[in-house]
Amino acid sequence: MCKLPPREVIVSVFLPLGPLGQGAFGIMRLGKETMRLTNDVKFLPDAAVAGQVFYSLGFFAAFILWGFGLVWLFFAVASITRNRFPFNLGWWGFTFPLGVYSTATTTFAQEIPSAFFKVLGTIFSLVVVFLWVVVSSGTIRHAYLGDLFHAPGSRPSQAERKKNDGKRSLRNIV
Repeated sequence: MCKLPPREVIVSVFLPLGPLGQGAFGIMRLGKETMRLTNDVKFLPDAAVAGQVFYSLGFFAAFILWGFGLVWLFFAVASITRNRFPFNLGWWGFTFPLGVYSTATTTFAQEIPSAFFKVLGTIFSLVVVFLWVVVSSGTIRHAYLGDLFHAPGSRPSQAERKKNDGKRSLRNIV
């Protein structure tokens, strides 16, 4: 069985949400645009029907991708709630995948008259805004403290930090 990534890079479990969310959004939009464009075609007698078929296929494919994303989101959230993990630049990996997944969810809310997708899309969007604020403030804070620009897992030990105290901090530059 596969193991989870080390705690320093555990945020990477969210990255597959990006292609699933963006794929669902893109396929759904392609189907919708195909339906819109084929309604204007006059030289093919059944173009409008073909557009509706492409729209339906796109919607179905997008729903499958969205469903896989929901399962992946469940496992990703479960994997990060087990242990604490240190802040690093990899935390920006939260924002894009969840952002495009929430975009796909809100697109479903526009296509289906469903309160479920409207509420879930709103919740996901608010979580993305909250995460963006948390990650931005963490980035500013750790850049100021001077401990941001280390590769995950290679941070200096407590003894090395005491020895180099004040040498690599933005605080001393400003």
